[in-house]
Amino acid sequence: MSTAATRLELFTAVPARPLVVVAHPDDGDFLAASVLSAWSRQGAAATLCVVTDGDAGSDDATLPAGALAAVRLEEQRRAAAHLGVGDVRCLGFPDGVLENTLAVRRALVRLIRTVRPDLVLTMDPTRHWMGRGYLNHPDHRAAAAAALDAVFPSARDLRAFPELFREEGLAPHKTRWVLLGENEVPDVAVELRPADVENKLLALGEHRSQFDAGPMADEVWRWARAAGARAGVELAAEYRLFDLADNVSQRDGAGPDAEPPARTTDWG
Repeated sequence: MSTAATRLELFTAVPARPLVVVAHPDDGDFLAASVLSAWSRQGAAATLCVVTDGDAGSDDATLPAGALAAVRLEEQRRAAAHLGVGDVRCLGFPDGVLENTLAVRRALVRLIRTVRPDLVLTMDPTRHWMGRGYLNHPDHRAAAAAALDAVFPSARDLRAFPELFREEGLAPHKTRWVLLGENEVPDVAVELRPADVENKLLALGEHRSQFDAGPMADEVWRWARAAGARAGVELAAEYRLFDLADNVSQRDGAGPDAEPPARTTDWG
């Protein structure tokens, strides 16, 4: 969370199809659980995408490969249920060694063209550290960078990963809004109700293989109140907003509800 005192503008739009992209199970609940609860309460159909399998999150040498991944994915699904999110996707890339490769970007472009989000929420890929006590995980930065590259320009461009259109019929898609969490200069806030903060704590509490969420409650409430105070409301979550609607390089067509173009091309 930023310590800056700048006033935050309220982001009042309720996205119909928000997509949250994070590296590991539990990342999405730190980053976006309260806003997912708020948007779901107002009718949004959200998707949570976890890019890695989460299998590196233990020092227990007796665990067989894949065992922890299965546990963490189930924890994530239970956590998402507290937020009204039923669509949890795991791309299954190896945990701990994630890079912003073309394979990762391609997988995210496929997802974006499938769920066709009007808003994508992810971490800030430029944050290498926070304060004196936290070095940002490289998987966090890689997943966020790949998500942004997938949003723009790859998901937009018919000739980017052309096989996704040619073989799978996945038409280009333009996402309107991007929100970055854990940004040093947030500029918008999403208003929350107390139930949304409570649901965030319930979601965090499902990740028992990783931590005890009980001691986090006071800090989670403090963050929500501090962001709310900067936005002139009781409770909020803060982000950096990008509105791509006015981006001059966004070509016409392929909007959120566009019909797929006819597959008559012979390129790619």
